[in-house]
Amino acid sequence: MKYMDACISEGLRHWPPAATTDRMCVKDYDYDDGQVNFRITKGQYFVIPIYGLHHDEKYWPNPYVFDPERFSEENRHTVNTKAFCPFGLGPRNCIGSRFALMEVKAIVFYLILNFKLEPNDQTQMQLKLLKTPFSLRAEKGVNVRLKLRK
Repeated sequence: MKYMDACISEGLRHWPPAATTDRMCVKDYDYDDGQVNFRITKGQYFVIPIYGLHHDEKYWPNPYVFDPERFSEENRHTVNTKAFCPFGLGPRNCIGSRFALMEVKAIVFYLILNFKLEPNDQTQMQLKLLKTPFSLRAEKGVNVRLKLRK
């Protein structure tokens, strides 16, 4: 179950439920890290690129490689919790994130318990995303064959 949890976390990092989220600034904010400096004024909207954060080499070594070990108990302390936000962060994060995680884990458990998942002739082995601005969808869909376990 721990490895399944790591796989689900890595799946959420690799393919977050939303590619971006937006927020409205509630007070003037000055940002200056020594390299970049800007001001966000109260009432201004801005977009947070979740997919970009989840694939930034600054936070994730080999970001395009699916590696569940990033989220193993031994490595979990190295995860930058501000750069991993599949359900958002702070007081405006997804209220249903715990339920969604529990539901996905139950579905994966019962799928693996009862079926073998195998590629079929329509399976795109290196999943590629459609080049659309606001959604993450596979170019050719996600096609697998379910074989009943005996």
